[in-house]
Amino acid sequence: MSDPKAAKAAKAAMKALRLSNNKWSVKYFAIAIGAIMVLFAVYHWSSVIQFHYGRGKSYPTLTRKYSSRMGLRTDRSLLYIIYWAINLILALTNIDLTKLIDVSKRFGWISVANLVLLVFLALKNTPLAPLTATSYEKLRPLHKVAGYTCIFTSVLHGIVYVSAWSKIGHLAGMKEHEIFVGPIAGCAMLIIGFSTITYFMRGYYELFYMLHITMFILIMITVGMHRPKFSTSVVIIVIFTACLWTLDRIIRGAKMLWNFFGNSLTVTALPGNALRVKLSRRMHCSPGSHAFLWVPALRWAESHPFTLLSSDPSEFVIRVYDGFTRDLYKAAQEFPGISLRCSIDGAYGQIPNFKVFEKVVLVAGGSGASFTFAIALDLIEASNKAVKSIDFIWVVRHRESLEWFAQELNQLQSHPEVNLIIHVTGQTDLSGTSSSTSPNSSSEKVSAKDHVILTESSPAILTSDPEKGAEQQPTGNVSSSVKGILPGRPNIDNLIAAAAAGSARLDDRIIVGACGPSRLMSTTRKAVDNELLNDGPSITLYTEEFEW
Repeated sequence: MSDPKAAKAAKAAMKALRLSNNKWSVKYFAIAIGAIMVLFAVYHWSSVIQFHYGRGKSYPTLTRKYSSRMGLRTDRSLLYIIYWAINLILALTNIDLTKLIDVSKRFGWISVANLVLLVFLALKNTPLAPLTATSYEKLRPLHKVAGYTCIFTSVLHGIVYVSAWSKIGHLAGMKEHEIFVGPIAGCAMLIIGFSTITYFMRGYYELFYMLHITMFILIMITVGMHRPKFSTSVVIIVIFTACLWTLDRIIRGAKMLWNFFGNSLTVTALPGNALRVKLSRRMHCSPGSHAFLWVPALRWAESHPFTLLSSDPSEFVIRVYDGFTRDLYKAAQEFPGISLRCSIDGAYGQIPNFKVFEKVVLVAGGSGASFTFAIALDLIEASNKAVKSIDFIWVVRHRESLEWFAQELNQLQSHPEVNLIIHVTGQTDLSGTSSSTSPNSSSEKVSAKDHVILTESSPAILTSDPEKGAEQQPTGNVSSSVKGILPGRPNIDNLIAAAAAGSARLDDRIIVGACGPSRLMSTTRKAVDNELLNDGPSITLYTEEFEW
């Protein structure tokens, strides 16, 4: 009689130990990820202190060469490796690898830990913004990696669990309510994973977003039902995660409600399938920030992010594509001067202070110029600044696109600190090159590799319109009055090199701000990376883009 009791007690002790080890794996995961966040915060604030108070004590040549060898995005790759190493170590330590049940349960716990992380990285009002100067859109690649890791570990959890139960002939237990909801959560994760395929996400973004939210809610419910006992702590983790997401939604809803009262927009159709949207209320935000625009008459359940061209009044220049922007464009054409009730959620973005740099280089493609125009206009209007010169580089496909920012172009052209460089690619052959490559010269030679600098296939400005809307004829006033319009693609390498060579002192600081198609952003990063190999002033790069 004692043997069965002893066996039962031993089994209970084994389960208790397994549960304890699994709980500690999640705790170690939280500690490791938290430590990484603290390190990034310390690095950010130490950099800020060094920038403002360590001038003259740094070694720009050493810093530049180290940064170039490491590469501008090597830090992200290293972060991914460290993150996956943490997952692997915690999945394989303090566990009997010969027991498939134990292995499957550990993968389940690791998946839940990653679920918390990916939700935290998706928060629009993330605490990492003030702590590390990293806004939510910069965290999207990390959110994506955490999401894929969560899906992968949950699939492993299910496969190993089914394999273990199959060996002991216990597959009938899958019919139990608590077990059955687990595969439902796994299927919902797989649906989200497949929906992130680039073709589907870009072609049907609104459907992708609604699917994302719906499947996420289903996952939270089914994971909670999968392990409903508070003693196991899984349901507590799920509730905590749901509270994080709900709190962020409440904050966003409060912003939307506050900005709704007395707010309306007027929309004007521009040549080249673009819109200019002006709101009746202003916003308090940094230049270059973005906000989510909500127009209930067009999309009552959706809001869409756009970069603010100005905050007083709040104004956007929007390129027309499918869905919401197409409906807004139709409203502008069918009802000129129409006023629509609206609201905005924002502003978002951790934009660096461009005023503390001696030299500013701004690079934009197409409607990405909303970001660079906002920065440039703020700089020329500021009185307290260190900026001595601004190189403003804008690449468009057609001259009619210049009409999008007619007033802003005139302001920049008339300012002595601004060197305006506009490239119109038109129907230039892919192997063609521009004859102008630097701010001070129109005759510098372009290297053979420059055909990759800006391609005709860039999604924002260098493709034929995905939709055929009513065309508007440009007035021609802007393109005829603006000086410095050049054909073909710019040589970003030479432009960045010229900016560095034109610095008066070695300890001058240059910032490159860029916004536009992914190919243009990649080219700009490479140009800055190449320039870091040479002796010269320090260069800071900031790109504004929405990545997935």
